[in-house]
Amino acid sequence: MQKLRFAPSPTGQLHLGSARTAIFNWLYARHTGGKFVLRIEDTDLSRSQEEYTASIIKDMKWMGMDYDEFYKQSERFDIYKSYIDKLVAEGKAYYCNCTRDDLVKRNQARGIYDEVTKYDGYCRDRNVQPGNGTVVRVNVGPERDIIFKDVVKGRIAINTKELDDFVLWKSDGSPTYNFAVVIDDSLMGITTILRGEDHISNTAKQIILYEYLGFSIPTFGHLPMVFDTDRTPLSKRKGSTNIEYYRKQGILPEALLNYIARLGWSHGNDEIFMLEDLIRVFDITHLNKSNAVYDEKKMIWVNSKHMKLEPLEKVLAAFAVYLEDTNQPKVGRMQDESWLREAVDLLRTRSDTLADLYRDIQPYALDEYELDEKAKELLPALKNPANEKAYDEAKARILEAKAYDSALEQALREISEKHGVAFKDLIQRIRIQLTGRTVSPDILSVMRLLSSVLSKRLEKEW
Repeated sequence: MQKLRFAPSPTGQLHLGSARTAIFNWLYARHTGGKFVLRIEDTDLSRSQEEYTASIIKDMKWMGMDYDEFYKQSERFDIYKSYIDKLVAEGKAYYCNCTRDDLVKRNQARGIYDEVTKYDGYCRDRNVQPGNGTVVRVNVGPERDIIFKDVVKGRIAINTKELDDFVLWKSDGSPTYNFAVVIDDSLMGITTILRGEDHISNTAKQIILYEYLGFSIPTFGHLPMVFDTDRTPLSKRKGSTNIEYYRKQGILPEALLNYIARLGWSHGNDEIFMLEDLIRVFDITHLNKSNAVYDEKKMIWVNSKHMKLEPLEKVLAAFAVYLEDTNQPKVGRMQDESWLREAVDLLRTRSDTLADLYRDIQPYALDEYELDEKAKELLPALKNPANEKAYDEAKARILEAKAYDSALEQALREISEKHGVAFKDLIQRIRIQLTGRTVSPDILSVMRLLSSVLSKRLEKEW
């Protein structure tokens, strides 16, 4: 059984790059019928904040990513310490009390004045005892190649001369990232690890620890970077890329997950995936080696497709979350849930985002509405004598109608023919009168949506 994990550090909000890592791991777990673990890597107690843990969980839940197991590394220090003691006892790790100044002085004594980037192994055979200021380092051992098959990049080899005896246990009594993740991934039974390519050097270090501890080595896949449209790393983007930002912009969770999943993964030329289809077809063999490019316009296009395709219940639920997150009220007839349901279903196909939908509903929901600029330009020409006579007769016919159906449409066509005006001009005159807009859903649907205020709107003077 496949078991994957997402292991964020709660030092900030969940952003698009990390969300992509979560999505790929979650999709593969669900595709294979395996398990998905959420592990909060909060060993850096000075930077980790509970509010960010809550925010990450909220964002994942909003996108529909559930998890089967949950852990916090801050609650597992005793487990990590037991393995430190094991490695030291076996001579695979050792205590070290060297400071950076010590390293600088030793380098300078050898005529090396470059910035210190690697530890020189000074304490490896000195039998330093634990105490204040000591750390525990791994004994990397003789020079050799660490070789592994990456499911994205293929064969990767890293020589240990590029590494040093890296720290496993810090002087403040906490484990380092590379040590804690090996213990956790092994004890939690993680079989496949998908993460950013910036972790490749960490993978070499972790394989050493897997071998020293006698643990099975999982399958690794290192994902290429995501760039902005100007080809700079997305992490350097001036605009926000955290998930909360997209939620407040009115992006549907399913659309966001769909878009992010396509940043580095492909399934032919398909762009739009319903969630169940995405789970069905997702496979790590289709992860791309090349860097992905983030395009916000493309994201909005994907969202516009999901606005049309998602079940109405999902759009309504997302709309409610959007209003809550943005502190926007349900105005006018929006407070009537049955009316709102009808309005959302009618107007969502014309709205790119939930923010657009909220804007587009208001002329229908509020008693007071104004002409938009295009309507102001067009209305004078539509109010010519012939069209106005047709409009007056059409108005009377609409008000006496029992239903807003094909029979009413036929009656309006006959009125336009009678007065010698184009049917489209008569309908546009009615549309502007009812909505203040030159574009709307079909006029019969508009009448049904505005049935309770038709008389008032048809009589409104412009």
